[in-house]
Amino acid sequence: MKNNFHFPALYACAAVLVLSGCAAKSADNSALDSSKEKPQLVKVAGVYAVQMPADSVKLAGITVVPVSSGTLSTQVQPTGQVSATDSGTVQITSRLPGKIVATYVNAGDRVKKGQVLAEVDSVDLAQSEATYQTALAHANLAKSQLEQQKKLAGYGSLSEQPLEDAHRAAVASDAAVGSDEQQIKVDKLALQSTRQLLDMGEITRKPLEDAQNAFAQAQSASVQAGVTLHSAKANYDRAKILFNGGIYSKQQLEDAETAYNTAVAAAGQTATAEKLAKQEETRQQTIFDRNLNGATSLQGAQAKLQQDEHTYQNDLVAQALSHKEFQRAQAVHKSGIPMSQALQSAQDAYDEAQVAVQGAANTIRLYGVQPESTALQLHNGRAVVPLVSPIDGVVASRSMAAGQNTDTSTILAKVENLDRVYVDAQVYEKDLARLSVGDPVDIQVSAAPSHAFSGHVQWIASEVSPDTRTVTVRTVLENPGWILRPGMFASVSIGSQHRIAGVAIPADAVLQEGDKQVAYVQVAPNQFVKRTLKVGPEVGGQVPVTSGLLPGDMVVEAGNVLIEKEQESLEGGKSGS
Repeated sequence: MKNNFHFPALYACAAVLVLSGCAAKSADNSALDSSKEKPQLVKVAGVYAVQMPADSVKLAGITVVPVSSGTLSTQVQPTGQVSATDSGTVQITSRLPGKIVATYVNAGDRVKKGQVLAEVDSVDLAQSEATYQTALAHANLAKSQLEQQKKLAGYGSLSEQPLEDAHRAAVASDAAVGSDEQQIKVDKLALQSTRQLLDMGEITRKPLEDAQNAFAQAQSASVQAGVTLHSAKANYDRAKILFNGGIYSKQQLEDAETAYNTAVAAAGQTATAEKLAKQEETRQQTIFDRNLNGATSLQGAQAKLQQDEHTYQNDLVAQALSHKEFQRAQAVHKSGIPMSQALQSAQDAYDEAQVAVQGAANTIRLYGVQPESTALQLHNGRAVVPLVSPIDGVVASRSMAAGQNTDTSTILAKVENLDRVYVDAQVYEKDLARLSVGDPVDIQVSAAPSHAFSGHVQWIASEVSPDTRTVTVRTVLENPGWILRPGMFASVSIGSQHRIAGVAIPADAVLQEGDKQVAYVQVAPNQFVKRTLKVGPEVGGQVPVTSGLLPGDMVVEAGNVLIEKEQESLEGGKSGS
């Protein structure tokens, strides 16, 4: 059995030679196959290309996309913040000074238009109510006297009332009413204009701009005073040296000293003025940030309209009475029936009493109270004024308590209507050239990720923030359900109306190489050539290319970094050899 495992020597040597030759041949073939599987540089149209093995291309996830041709819309994606609109923000104040006797809402409560928020005990309203009651008593007395004179007139006491007087009174009342109507139209236009200016940020920004300009002028004056002080100090020091050397007289030295002291005083004054100007700028910035100027301007315009409408109502009453008197005078004149002077006087007294009643009632209504309403409750000579919300909204803040004294300027609460809101985005100054009023805007907030909001740029601020180098770009949004709330941060995408025409590639296809941009183009299967590009700013993940590529070129989108590393390695090995 053992001999079965021994071969003759010849066969053994031949086997060894054959095996050795096979091993050598196998090693040569393995080296050849290995060289074919490695990346290498090949020349394509006079330039070097990186040729990658097919398996390496697949494993590295190298993908190519065709270069497209079309039009891109530039976009800016800043951060933004939600705030209430100026016209949708109302600051609640008392129409009369007094003491708060009850409060009915807290911060965060939803309120309806006309809902009572608090009550103020007011002596002034009590006085107005007393005037109203006195006018009512006089009117009742005048009415009874008129009835008495009518009875007496039936017995015939006779003096004709001139028709011309009644006609002149009617014409004058018509003129007053016409003037009131024109004034109300002007007031309504002013109120509308104020609201538009508030939406554009003009009214709220003007005091801040004035304060900023005043601060800049104060800074300039302070710098100039510093220069003058430095010059006066140098002249004074020089004068002392020349005086000690016997060149300057004492008078010249005193003149130089006086000039120096004057410059010191001027520098101190300008420094103080600069400090005050900065404080005013800071104050105006705070007012601007809280929208106080806007609310005050809007309330002023509303108050002017209410006052003129109050006057108009009084003049309407007087007009009706004057026409009634004119018609009565015409009837008497046509019938030839004489009217007694006493009857006419009684009629005039009654008419005047009616005017007084209407005037006193309108005054009470101006304070937000109906004269015949049960809301007007007298207590020991005082009256309660209800503070009502003029809009539907939410109580954003409240600073009132029962027992607190208040006046017409104290802000007791702030109510915000969030049917429409501002979204103010902070756009860097370098992006301003790409934006304009009317550009479409898409907005999302993290609190409501499933909701998408859209609008248009309504206003672009005229000033750049010196701290952030940004400009406020405002969008006004409809806010159904009040999903957007003041203070929320928002993701803003402003799709500019400006268009860029030409070829474009994905942003991932562009590589930064020093101070230039490059991309890899597939010129043959698994062969990639580097191209130098000229590109524009990225737009929605696409980069416009002005030179270096043509439509239809196959550009590497993924795996280009690996190709770049292989080319650097191959070129380094080539130069080393």
